[in-house]
Amino acid sequence: MSILDVKWDPKEKKIARAAFDKAYQREMGDIKAALREQIAKLKDDEMVWSIHNYLSDRRSKVDNKYDYRYSQLLLVFGRLLKEGYLKEEDLFGLSDDKIKLIKSLSSNK
Repeated sequence: MSILDVKWDPKEKKIARAAFDKAYQREMGDIKAALREQIAKLKDDEMVWSIHNYLSDRRSKVDNKYDYRYSQLLLVFGRLLKEGYLKEEDLFGLSDDKIKLIKSLSSNK
């Protein structure tokens, strides 16, 4: 099966959406934790702008990463699995072929 041949049935679409949302929430949790840490260390006015820069950078990366088009979803899942924001158990219920592709993509990046 190639990425171009992937078909998503309604059940898999629900599983994929839930997995996508879990990964997003995990990454947002990391961002919030890092932000809290930076704010706790805030000592001067210039550090305010470093927080702004951090948030701008992370927003750009998150916006580029989380693409929920079905044509891109296996690639997104492969990346998220590699980065640790997606867990294998989040994919339970997807076809074995999809899971194999996701795992393969996660090890190739």
